[in-house]
Amino acid sequence: MKTGSSSLEEAAWRSAVAVREDSTLATELRHRWDAVVPRPSVSVTDLIAPRRAFWRARVGPVPPTPERQARLDAGRRVHRVLERLLAREAALEVRVRREGIVGRIDALTDRPIEFKTTTTAPPTDQLVEERPEYIEQLALYCALADRPVGRLIAVAQEGSPADRMRTWDVRFRDPGGLSQEMRRRGEVLRAAIVSGQPSQLPRCRWFDRGCEYRAIGACDCSGTESGEVSDLGLQRAEVTGRADVDQLLGPRLAEELRSAPVSRFARFRDLVYPRRTFYERTRPVEETGSGEGPSAPLSTPYEHLLEAIESGPVGEVARLPTLSDEPEEEVPALRGVPYLARTSRSFVQPRAEEMLARTPQYALELGFRCASTGTRVGRVILAHEKSSDPDEQLKVFEFRFDPITTFSRLWRSRASQLERALASGSPGDLPACPAWMFASCAYREVCGCGPVSGRSQR
Repeated sequence: MKTGSSSLEEAAWRSAVAVREDSTLATELRHRWDAVVPRPSVSVTDLIAPRRAFWRARVGPVPPTPERQARLDAGRRVHRVLERLLAREAALEVRVRREGIVGRIDALTDRPIEFKTTTTAPPTDQLVEERPEYIEQLALYCALADRPVGRLIAVAQEGSPADRMRTWDVRFRDPGGLSQEMRRRGEVLRAAIVSGQPSQLPRCRWFDRGCEYRAIGACDCSGTESGEVSDLGLQRAEVTGRADVDQLLGPRLAEELRSAPVSRFARFRDLVYPRRTFYERTRPVEETGSGEGPSAPLSTPYEHLLEAIESGPVGEVARLPTLSDEPEEEVPALRGVPYLARTSRSFVQPRAEEMLARTPQYALELGFRCASTGTRVGRVILAHEKSSDPDEQLKVFEFRFDPITTFSRLWRSRASQLERALASGSPGDLPACPAWMFASCAYREVCGCGPVSGRSQR
């Protein structure tokens, strides 16, 4: 139920939003949409551990243990600090898709840069022998980015600052061969998932290294499977230690890690839907299911949309650095402008002047993303799954926020409201979620938000 103050708050942020249709960018993306061949996406990390990827497709993701979650959180913290240190000279979290292969390059200068965190000491200069998977991942990023040289930065989560960081540059002699092997691995993995048979996938390196699918008894791997992941010519790679980079970044990294605050919020949606967030944190719903994931990879309209967005020039889609460490969620940008990629099953195509009334959550999330990155313009790239008109199939809407400080104030207000609600154990005056969320909400019997409206949008 809205109070008078929340109604005034909503009126204020709505008055700060203007929406127009960007037909020029929409036309460009529609050309890409028509040019790319929709296919199930596989990530570079899937190609490094294809058996693990197979079981994830069959069974679904396995919730991490508390110990593993703590390691993941510590690793993300190191990533965020390294990104902040490199933000002035590198594009961050560069997204690239080629022929259904998806890469998320941690940073990109004239070369891809990959960050790795370890619980023990960093590898030595015998990198190919000690951590072949690190070099393989970097090799495939170089193939995606069409660069012959990549950089690897490894950071130990424990130890003295002087010994925690090691950096190497790696030159690969056969870029064309890397691309060919990348495509081959992708097709083999897709075929295995379609057939439900992993026999053609190479032996799993992680069999005795904490594989979560072995731990829950989901996989049938024995550790004796034939075949090895091809080495991508790694024995011919030139690995060069970069002590100069370690000396430059190492002390700054150690200092930043000591002082970096812990984020209160992981996602922008925590403040877009604060009432839902309250219940997620106070009454977590246990995941249930049959234990069977999809029997085959699916190419969805959403993946088709991402393929169109991310298949452009390398570096066109990258993460914008934020003004603070909150939230942890990244802000992807297309040509420097934050965007949301969404699909809609609605039969009615919206006009620009209707967007704010029909989908206020887009404006809220984009406004928060712009406020966090110091930008004033964001875009919604919207694909319509049921449209038969090519001109209506994909649209781009530009949202302009003036003044953007309206959303900074709204951020602080909602964050304070949510913290008070969590402290008191009562959702109080937290804003209701949109009606379209009601049908699938696990908390609808207690939240008081309202009935479903029938719209279905991602």
